[in-house]
Amino acid sequence: MIENLKRIREPLAWAVIALVVANLVLGIVQLVVQLQQAVPVFEAFQAIGSSLMNMSLVIAVVALVCTCFFIAPATRHAHAVTLVAAIVLSVGVVLTAVCTVLGVVAAGNAFGVVMEIVGGLLDLLLKALAAGALWVLLRGVRAGRIDTAAPAAIEPAPAAADLPAPVEPRTTWQRGEASGAVWRTADEAASGAPGAARMPSTGAQGIFRDQPDPASAPAAEATDGA
Repeated sequence: MIENLKRIREPLAWAVIALVVANLVLGIVQLVVQLQQAVPVFEAFQAIGSSLMNMSLVIAVVALVCTCFFIAPATRHAHAVTLVAAIVLSVGVVLTAVCTVLGVVAAGNAFGVVMEIVGGLLDLLLKALAAGALWVLLRGVRAGRIDTAAPAAIEPAPAAADLPAPVEPRTTWQRGEASGAVWRTADEAASGAPGAARMPSTGAQGIFRDQPDPASAPAAEATDGA
């Protein structure tokens, strides 16, 4: 279970970052639609200010980025995930700040202004802290002031000395192996082929080139007598 979570933490972090981006895009589309429907500008910004970047998704992004860096082994693209997450959260913080300021203007009375400021600033502060934490993490890792988990070790290829020696065919035979053994040709003996206890009977093919063929001997004698 733990190993499966370690394998999917980086893809899960990318997925949550994509959800944050989709949330921001959806908020902008909603703002444009409200402006096209003749909704007052300040009220339109006030309506999307708190929902522009979901706080639960922000916390999930920060948590997943930390697991990529600090749970051994660190993922291969932990730095890239953190950088993209920090940029996305920073853009969300800026848009939330703009919506919060314009939403305060839309408040009708003093009590509404106070509640808008308190609620908007608290939400903005938490999101800004999340984005700032990611930038601090990146800077600390680059400077070597923050120790992260070691990446997964890559197994080296086996050295030439560790590989088994190739088996070479025998080209010679020992004196004990050659005792009482016969070969059909000298090439077989030189190549290390095992010898036989006796010469196999192969007819005319088993006769050496320098010996006469017994079958032709009577014919030769008849010719000489003639």
